Amino acid sequence: MLSLGMNGVIGHTDVKKILQESINCGKISHAYIFEGMSGVGRLSLAKAFAEEIAGADKKYSAENNPDITVVTNELYDSQKTQKNILVDTIRAMKSDVYIKPYLSQRKIYIIPNADSMQPTAQNSLLKVFEEPPEYCTIILIAENANSLLQTIRSRAVLVKFHPLDRSDVEKYLIEEKNTDAETAKTISVMSGGSIGRALLLLEDGDAAEIRNDVIMHLMNMCKGGHIALYDFIKFLKQNKTSFGLISEIMAEWSSDILHLKYDGNCDIINADKGDDLKKFASAVTKQAAYNFGEIIIKYTLAVKRNANYPIAVQCMATEYWEEINGRNYRSAF
Repeated sequence: MLSLGMNGVIGHTDVKKILQESINCGKISHAYIFEGMSGVGRLSLAKAFAEEIAGADKKYSAENNPDITVVTNELYDSQKTQKNILVDTIRAMKSDVYIKPYLSQRKIYIIPNADSMQPTAQNSLLKVFEEPPEYCTIILIAENANSLLQTIRSRAVLVKFHPLDRSDVEKYLIEEKNTDAETAKTISVMSGGSIGRALLLLEDGDAAEIRNDVIMHLMNMCKGGHIALYDFIKFLKQNKTSFGLISEIMAEWSSDILHLKYDGNCDIINADKGDDLKKFASAVTKQAAYNFGEIIIKYTLAVKRNANYPIAVQCMATEYWEEINGRNYRSAF
């Protein structure tokens, strides 16, 4: 099946325009950072962009073009299944970078979860960024570009991906997944503009329950008292396998609080929880609203980098609770 190109990827009109202009002008960068929340189409658009700049016969897609590589640990070592890209993986990739393309004009390497790379892996990758072959383009997929070394960020074009319109998510669920209209509408609101999240909610009934539980715990912590904090820590420890979803729910909730504190009721993700959001926002300071996001990013990355999970989530919950209640760390224990 032939690729539909960038037009086949849902949404992101502005991003597509920027990338298409770079193609039309012949100004393809040697490095890009595709930054945005999980599930909004960063990887799909990276593959479509790679297909177009490779310049090979259209019968080759990102999946079968030998000059387009999605870099994973398993690609170079089947025993290494971690999501965070290891330094050995980057070294193996580098050994291939300096071999000229087989059938395309360019070689493209797409690195998912790039912001989870250890500093050693990033430093190894930096060598390619400093002296890239003229035919090579590397696309880093990241949720938070600031987690990458400044020396890498300064040598790459940053492309920001925003959440999809809920109407796009709803349309996708109806047309591609044969979802009934009412369910599609409900899930599109809960998805936060992420098709990946929408599919998880559609396929896993527990995902919607987890979202409700997370928001319940956040609202309880807003009421004060240590018991709510202890309950949230217990919940986090019991749901290690769902931490990725939990951290995304917390990040989106915190983003909504930040919008309410600074911008009013605009760009709200959790539209179906409007009353709870307003109650929560009225109980915290603007500085706390800003700090929530930093806390989640810090500990999400720590977990991705294999930090001790129980300790990491306990610290995350405690710092979040402190921002709500304005107390120091020792007061909680």
